[in-house]
Amino acid sequence: MRRDALAAGLTAVILWGLAPVATRAVVGHLSPLPLLLIRMVMASLLLLPWAVPAFRSLRHRPRLAGRLVTAGLLGLVGYNLLVTVGLRWLPASTVGLLLATEPVWVLVLGRLFFGERGGIRPWLGSAAALAGVAVLAGPGAITGASGYRALAGIGLVLASTLAFAAYTIVLRPLSAELGAVPATAASTVVGTIPYLAFAWMLPGAGLPHLGPVVWADLVFLGVGSTAAGMLLWNVAILIDNVSRVSLLLYLEPAVSVAAAAVFLGEHITLAMAGGGLLILTGVAIASTGRGAAKPPGSGQSLPTAPTGAHNG
Repeated sequence: MRRDALAAGLTAVILWGLAPVATRAVVGHLSPLPLLLIRMVMASLLLLPWAVPAFRSLRHRPRLAGRLVTAGLLGLVGYNLLVTVGLRWLPASTVGLLLATEPVWVLVLGRLFFGERGGIRPWLGSAAALAGVAVLAGPGAITGASGYRALAGIGLVLASTLAFAAYTIVLRPLSAELGAVPATAASTVVGTIPYLAFAWMLPGAGLPHLGPVVWADLVFLGVGSTAAGMLLWNVAILIDNVSRVSLLLYLEPAVSVAAAAVFLGEHITLAMAGGGLLILTGVAIASTGRGAAKPPGSGQSLPTAPTGAHNG
């Protein structure tokens, strides 16, 4: 892998790996909707220069507009809202491990909806990853009064990974026609619009009482994880082969777990380590040993790992 691609891709993965930790720190002071409104507006303003050309091109290709709206809702609402709510009830390290299942869901959805022929490896990998999820949601997650909230959090985070997998598939044709950066930037701007309906919540959200550390986390989430992470990732996959660069995504849950231990004082349990190992093993089995899958008659390859915006 080229050094410049490695540097850009690794920086993006670190930014994304830190996102659950920063979000977990902020949701203790700010409810999910105001948090996401501030985060997404910051990111959209930064990405607007790349989104405007995509919006202009849609005037000549209106058939892409519906796909863009769908991608924006799946990625910015379906993914980010669910994972942010889930982080209120789960440790950031657990969320980081659950998010590592995303490539598996991309493969599974491609098989179910496009009839891809990928052999038995994707199913074996999916089974291993789900076994890891079961370990994370085992007896330790359902004991005590907070057990049901933990299970609800796991369900929300898993639903968010499915939404992101669908986002990845829906965005793929847009990236092919508009370019990866413009398509992702435009979907981010479009997906931010629904959050504007909750601007009325900001005056009562206690923003003047947020400390500088919380504001720093918010800026990191909007500017660093969402905007800079997306741009750096797309730079990396433009410089080098997307399959090689995507291998860096295996480091993301390790960053989340390590950062949660350092910054939030979370303890790494044996069940968490075992479940995380099963998830990463399953993703590795499902994502390797085969080329990118092609829907019948499409001539286009579906990604086995996200190549658009991953907001963490």
